[in-house]
Amino acid sequence: MGSKDTAARERGVHAFYSQLPAFTDVFDEESFYIFAYCMVCTTLVIVFILSRFITIKPVD
Repeated sequence: MGSKDTAARERGVHAFYSQLPAFTDVFDEESFYIFAYCMVCTTLVIVFILSRFITIKPVD
């Protein structure tokens, strides 16, 4: 019974990954750098905004 489950799981994973585009299909070098820059900037803005609302208090 274990080999049937494993084979079915492998077919499911293969079917899922065959639907996803490859990294090189989505990005070229320039578009990857633009994406990474935007992701870093967005993360910094979100962290800055959240730091205004979340404070860490000492346990003492």
